[in-house]
Amino acid sequence: MHHLESALAEFGRLELPLEEARARLDLAHALTAERPIMAQVEARAALTMFQGLAASRDAQAATSLLRRLGVRGHTGPRGDGALTEREKEVLDLLGEGLSNTDIAARLYISRRTAEHHVSNILAKLGLASRAEATAHHMRSAPKR
Repeated sequence: MHHLESALAEFGRLELPLEEARARLDLAHALTAERPIMAQVEARAALTMFQGLAASRDAQAATSLLRRLGVRGHTGPRGDGALTEREKEVLDLLGEGLSNTDIAARLYISRRTAEHHVSNILAKLGLASRAEATAHHMRSAPKR
């Protein structure tokens, strides 16, 4: 699983969204037995990324996994896109161009927790990449 997490981080750093989404889906498969809730989070994030990339075959694979994990109905972005206060903090740091490791250090959380916050932000806002999250942050930030 460590190799998948490393690949996921590297694909994100290199801004290779399709490879990142595929690694995220592979991670979701690996998490299915021991951590089904985290598997759902990863599969949802992968689905959102695939949808943003119009990668329909990959999106179908993510949807299939979500169904096997017991997710029924709509599998697109969750809720109304409302972020928690912590997710807003993470989005601000994403907007500054910080990596998950830097976000974790700044907020005194683990790198993995930072990754989960980023995944949740992408899923809730229906974004496909960190670059899109940064652009979203720039568009929605108050003008100075």
